[in-house]
Amino acid sequence: MRDLFAGRRGRIAAGLLVAELSTATQALVIAAIMPRIVADLHALGEYPLGFASFFAAVVLFLPFAGPWADRYGARRILGVALCLLAAGLAGAALAPSIGLFVAARFVEGAGGGLDYALTFVVIAKAFDETLRPRLFALISGAWVLPAIVGPGLGAFVATVFGWRWAFAGFLPLIALAALLVLPAIDDRPNAEAVDPFASLRLLFSRATLRAAPGLHAAFVAFVLMHAAFFGADAYVALLLTGVRGLSLEAASLCITVAALGWSATAFAQPSLLRRFGTAALAGAGALAIGGAAAGLAAVAAGAPVSLAFPAWALGGMGVGLTYSTISLAALSAASEGQEGSVSSATSLAALAGTLAGIFICGVPVALAGHANVRLQPAIVYTFAAGCAFALMLALVAPRLRSEPR
Repeated sequence: MRDLFAGRRGRIAAGLLVAELSTATQALVIAAIMPRIVADLHALGEYPLGFASFFAAVVLFLPFAGPWADRYGARRILGVALCLLAAGLAGAALAPSIGLFVAARFVEGAGGGLDYALTFVVIAKAFDETLRPRLFALISGAWVLPAIVGPGLGAFVATVFGWRWAFAGFLPLIALAALLVLPAIDDRPNAEAVDPFASLRLLFSRATLRAAPGLHAAFVAFVLMHAAFFGADAYVALLLTGVRGLSLEAASLCITVAALGWSATAFAQPSLLRRFGTAALAGAGALAIGGAAAGLAAVAAGAPVSLAFPAWALGGMGVGLTYSTISLAALSAASEGQEGSVSSATSLAALAGTLAGIFICGVPVALAGHANVRLQPAIVYTFAAGCAFALMLALVAPRLRSEPR
């Protein structure tokens, strides 16, 4: 760990952790205080726009973050990303109307989309393969404390100081991350022309469709992992409250134990990767996620509701094993000068998998709602779909490679 935080690389690592902690806390805080925001701005009808504008900007800017970093240098593009994040936070804190608030969230999302991909780029360019697993483990762990205290912290700040401080309060963290990371990045713009659509061409290619061993198998694995876990995770609260009759507080505890399981295995992942290798670790994580989803399907079918908590903790542990493992496999397969494009493609795979998983796992729930049938059998199929995604991930895992191309 001393090597990770020594010298210039140490400042980069510390800055990335500060930025990740800020991102995680902000996401959970804003989700908790959005009802207060729309009530204050008299805009209940625009409630979804506060989230939709942010994610629309992420989708628009994420594909180009990596190619721009390859062409103009990671430091320059990361500086733009942090400026956009700060401007969006400040605009949201000062917004007098819902229209300006939604616009500020769009600006914040543009910075967030660039920053998400550039985290991978900076790690690929600044850290060798012996240090990357430890840094990924720490970044995964940065989500644990926000998952536990974030929603409550947001409610406290909004009640005592006002919701605007929930945005303005993150500005010092953004400034600290910029001061740590930007001066320490040592890269130069690429004199050669870089295809701005390189990440899209990498991800949406024939090689990806057939899960070609190496880089493209890593893209497919990342899609399947996000679809399996986050597709099912979106419906855990609905299962526990709508089918099994638990309180919302108890349901949120189930999601929290998954975050704790994720963190616990993420810290152990570097040593496990050295011992068992990429394919074995990704396969084990896939089976853990599949077993967890099957456990929740059993709870929906009538198994003891207490089974949901250890089952979803197992799901979080599966993500802790697979997330960093697949990320490292993709980065190690990137050739020099291609790190940015591969990073954007990997981030796009994560986003595509999450959206596809939420949609496909939600089809039975939507059909139940429109057909006016019982939720209980529909939610069984929802978690069965998550289990199917995990089994497909287990089949792709042997095609992962950790060596450079």
